[in-house]
Amino acid sequence: MKILIVTFTGGVNPGTIMQAIGVQTAFKQLYPNANIEFLDFPAFKRGKLSVRGKNDSLWHTFLQKAFAAFRLIKYNKLRKTYFNYSPRVDMFNYDKASIAFIKQYDLVVIGSDTILEQGYNLDGTKIGLNWMPLFVPKLYFAASASPATFNPSIDLKEVVEKALFIGLRDNLTVQFFINKLGIEANRLVKQPDPSYYLDITKFILPQRLKNKIDSKKKYALYNFNSDFPYRKKMADNLRSLGYQVISTAYNPYADMCFDTVDAFEWASVFPYMDIIVTERFHDSVFGLRNCRPVVAIDWDKNRFAAEGDSKTFRILEDYGHQHLHFNLCGSADLTTICTTVENITHLFDLKKIKEVNNVQTESANKILIVLKDILLRNNLL
Repeated sequence: MKILIVTFTGGVNPGTIMQAIGVQTAFKQLYPNANIEFLDFPAFKRGKLSVRGKNDSLWHTFLQKAFAAFRLIKYNKLRKTYFNYSPRVDMFNYDKASIAFIKQYDLVVIGSDTILEQGYNLDGTKIGLNWMPLFVPKLYFAASASPATFNPSIDLKEVVEKALFIGLRDNLTVQFFINKLGIEANRLVKQPDPSYYLDITKFILPQRLKNKIDSKKKYALYNFNSDFPYRKKMADNLRSLGYQVISTAYNPYADMCFDTVDAFEWASVFPYMDIIVTERFHDSVFGLRNCRPVVAIDWDKNRFAAEGDSKTFRILEDYGHQHLHFNLCGSADLTTICTTVENITHLFDLKKIKEVNNVQTESANKILIVLKDILLRNNLL
């Protein structure tokens, strides 16, 4: 059995690695002896992780890039250990040879992550291979189109309808498939992020970092891109509320930077935090899975839909904590956020979080049972 997984694995985003390992873990449960490969493709995902912040010095920008380069070396070691890659194929400028190559696989798995965020090549003449417009056995697995800001064609609907299973990661994408693509709701399955297939207790904080944690202090994990306009102000506000500010990338406004961590070490940080304040989806997921309060902040208009809908809002909604989501696009008022952080013990329902964690894990496992039945009926298992 040859399986091709189409998802993100590159860069120094820890969530990217975690969701990819999660997808692989799930399909190894279904196919213990399968040959599983990840499609190697040129990056197209939006991202500005190395841009210079408006208030950052050249030295700060240099350090940010230097630490990112160091982390990239560690991330590449993880990729070499955990992933097997196909030959490189351009998602949006593929040729006949690429099509013939992909058709060699017995099953193509599309997702997870925001792999569907772009539908077409730049001139709109080709549907991207990330949607897999080929006659091959395929399924969508916790795929997301967030922020879902492009207008799909009828051809894209026809591509989606050929999937054996349509598992989508967030309600934003579910609504996009129903309202914009015209896919019948009963064909869609809301699916937890594949990182729920990973045992978070297996991620152990290195001793060198554990030695820096003082059990008598309160810590806020604080991760934002360098061009977040309130990065210093928000960090200062967290300190004024009694928190030590920690970032898992270089941040000149943090009290401590765990800026050399790989993805597994990043995952081990959350149990030691008292609150997570972030723009990032997988910071939110791992914070919630570790039963930590998460305050998620959107601010970049390219990362949410016109109505303010986003993947961070949707994960908090899944946990019944959408009141801990904020959107600062066009606003400089941090007062409500700071008040929320100050009163977080009253706004965070630990019992609810634990209940949803159990539901998410059970849902992830039930999806494998459903998939097994579908694959059996299609002579793919």
